[in-house]
Amino acid sequence: MVKAFLFKDAGPFTFNLRLTTPEHGTDFMADWLKIPSKKKRREEDIPEPYEIVCVCGVSLSGYRRKTPFRHACQQCDEVYFILPRNSYPAPKARKKKKQVPASQQFAELILNTPFMAKLKEKRKQKQAAAQKAGEAAAKATTKPKVSPFELPPPRTKLITPFRGILAGIVLIVGLTAYGILHSRKLDQASETLKTATIAGEDLLKQGDLPGANNAYLDAFHALNVLGRTDQRANEIRQTSLELQAINSQAVSPLFEIADEAVTKIKQSDAESWESLFDVRYAGTWMIFEASLVPLAEDPETQEPRYRLNFPVLLDEYTLYLELTSPSFLEYLKRHPGQPLIFAAQMKGFQQEADQSDTGIIELDGKTTFLWSHLDLYEQLGIQFDEFHNREHIERLLTQQTQFLGLSK
Repeated sequence: MVKAFLFKDAGPFTFNLRLTTPEHGTDFMADWLKIPSKKKRREEDIPEPYEIVCVCGVSLSGYRRKTPFRHACQQCDEVYFILPRNSYPAPKARKKKKQVPASQQFAELILNTPFMAKLKEKRKQKQAAAQKAGEAAAKATTKPKVSPFELPPPRTKLITPFRGILAGIVLIVGLTAYGILHSRKLDQASETLKTATIAGEDLLKQGDLPGANNAYLDAFHALNVLGRTDQRANEIRQTSLELQAINSQAVSPLFEIADEAVTKIKQSDAESWESLFDVRYAGTWMIFEASLVPLAEDPETQEPRYRLNFPVLLDEYTLYLELTSPSFLEYLKRHPGQPLIFAAQMKGFQQEADQSDTGIIELDGKTTFLWSHLDLYEQLGIQFDEFHNREHIERLLTQQTQFLGLSK
């Protein structure tokens, strides 16, 4: 017969069951205690108190042990079975199921329909086809494998400290060499300027214009190397330009050029004469004493144009001389309508479009310059008389010299 008593316990178990059997006693509990494995048993030696009330009213208390034992009441000798400490691990907390919102449930319901399943399948097929095409293109463009016997070229940095230092050394050496060469060039130019100027002055006194021209050309180039712009340097440049104009004059006077133009145009045409003019006269110099009449601006370049008030009149042909934007434009603005003496290079010849009996010799306005020296002007073989007064020419040249900033 089994007696069962329920009693309140202060430990983790709310109730204890007192089991007794006359045949087996409490040995049948041994197998139950062996169920949990050693890994799952709690290793902590945590004290678990208990407290029960005997039938006689006495309170029995103590601590549970690792094994079950019997606790006898000292007053009435009633024996109670005490359970051992709990050897099982603490139960894990159950995870709460997440509540899915109704909108999400509705969306999942739609996505799981057969129609959406077909769309997903088609999309997967397209992605797979695109992936295959990309892999095929990558295989086609892949570089051939490098042979184990052929090492790839080493990758080196473009700028390294060594290269920077080397570049600095090269730069310093280059600047030093340039400074030395430039200094020598300046010294040589200074010496050339000195000797060429003296030689040119001596040759001018002797009347050797070609020799003086060569000497002053050397002095002109030396001044450009030195970069001098002082008054003495400008005087040397002016003398060099005037000598160059004298020694490079046109092979024929202006009237002979006009007569030749009429003859050639009658024999052939204007185009053939223009070609012949370019070969024979283009680039040569002429010295003029005349006033300039302003014309309408060039329609293409919008530059001012002038015509020499010195037409060459033949019986049946008229020849004009024109130039565009002369270098002494400021002088013309200060002294409008006054005659001036200047040198100019002939640039080309053209026939008037609507007048077959009129031609124009185009002068180069960029290379024109005002004359300054009276002695060189006399070297042109000009004779002074009562109509061509020497004092008037001298006053005119003095005015032009002052405009150029040269000493008289």
